[in-house]
Amino acid sequence: MNIGIILGISEYKNAANNLPGCHKDAKAIHDIMVKTGKYDDILYINEKLESAIIKERLTEFIADHKKDDISELLLYYTGHGEFFNDEFYFQLSDYDEHKRKQTSLQNEEVDNLIKALSPDLVVKIIDACQSGKSYIKEANGISKYFKKTQERFNRCYFLNSSLNDQSSYQSDIISDFTKSFILSIKNHNSTEIRYKDIIDFISDEFEGNTSQTPFFVIQADYTEKFCSIDKPLKEYLETLKFNIKTKEADKSEATSLLDQIKKKAEGYSGKEEALQLITTLKEKVDKFSLEGDIESIFELDISFHEGYDPIVKENIIGKWLKDNDHEYFAQSKHKRVRKDRYTNPYGSLSFGRVQILGQENNDEYEWIMDGFDLDVEVPYKTIVFNLNSQFPNVDSFTCRVIYLISKREIAFFYFTTNFEEKNWDKKTLNTNIEWFHSAYPITKTDEVVSGLKKIFDMFQNKINNILNETFNEKKKGEE
Repeated sequence: MNIGIILGISEYKNAANNLPGCHKDAKAIHDIMVKTGKYDDILYINEKLESAIIKERLTEFIADHKKDDISELLLYYTGHGEFFNDEFYFQLSDYDEHKRKQTSLQNEEVDNLIKALSPDLVVKIIDACQSGKSYIKEANGISKYFKKTQERFNRCYFLNSSLNDQSSYQSDIISDFTKSFILSIKNHNSTEIRYKDIIDFISDEFEGNTSQTPFFVIQADYTEKFCSIDKPLKEYLETLKFNIKTKEADKSEATSLLDQIKKKAEGYSGKEEALQLITTLKEKVDKFSLEGDIESIFELDISFHEGYDPIVKENIIGKWLKDNDHEYFAQSKHKRVRKDRYTNPYGSLSFGRVQILGQENNDEYEWIMDGFDLDVEVPYKTIVFNLNSQFPNVDSFTCRVIYLISKREIAFFYFTTNFEEKNWDKKTLNTNIEWFHSAYPITKTDEVVSGLKKIFDMFQNKINNILNETFNEKKKGEE
């Protein structure tokens, strides 16, 4: 038998995170799956439910089919997603970053439930708006992650809406990725459509779209079919014209060229407005304060720096700028060094020699990447949050933030780490760090300030968790 699981998460505890298009995503996919007549049973969840209830329903559904011979299992998810600490999380309606595992579905957990049924074919379609932190060290990290998960199944197709350093976009009507999935069926000229046909259509649709790049993981022979396209299904797809605009409809509804330009210009910032935002950020950040027990354990020191001296492994950002299409007013820097004095600028990440810019007459020299810099003058470039410990048995910690700006966006790049004590009078920065980043519309001052506050709060929570784990373990050991 063939079974399906559809999870549509459109309403969240924090209403600002709601995704109205996701409700319509899930309904459309559910109706299509029903119309195909292919699926013997479908678990359909498309309402605001507590995570415990969703997990219970999912577990019961799997248990109900443990004795069945499952030919194909298709899982479709639309909602917020997060790639965190080398694990992908499906964020549920009551998502709380302080209770991440309780209020999300881990991909590994989902895979283990699916494995319990031993399906011949596993299909996972994930239209997830990335809302969590993104690793900078490897822009395609989530792609490699899902390639590893394919090893859990004999045959599988994974269709994912975007890389982990991107967002997945939607309107109030439908998500772009799900829209493309539906159009692949609607526009198909044969009576049967393979998963490979759907993948090819989506790939062509997003070709050249640097903001959202779907990726696919395939462990199959391309013969697997999604469905037959019969008259009832065709008729249903035709009714989706209201929800899915064709190019012809877009043209007929298009406003004048001038109006379109004016509307899009609203998302752009001038130089003075951008610099004012940077000034406003400093004023807001100066008011940040510690909360709870952590306030009594540390002294908070906030500082702003004109350069990048406080940060380490800036070459990772330089490489990110080089490897990614972007509009930021920033670029990688390089320096000329003797080959016999070359040292790996990436530390343990070891990307190797980055680039030779030109052939020198003297082969003893070459150019290597040496970080990055902004192409615009700003009042400060680095924000440092130091938590200076007030106790001899607690480390001091730091969070360091830099930003890149464009006419449309500001991106924060940040890392957290501790200070290592060498003796009573000397401590050094632990340089075993990983960069994260998040981006916000530069014209939305409140969102930008809120984004930076989230980084600060994340820093506090992380340190608080470290202390709880450390001293709770010590307490158990003493007992």
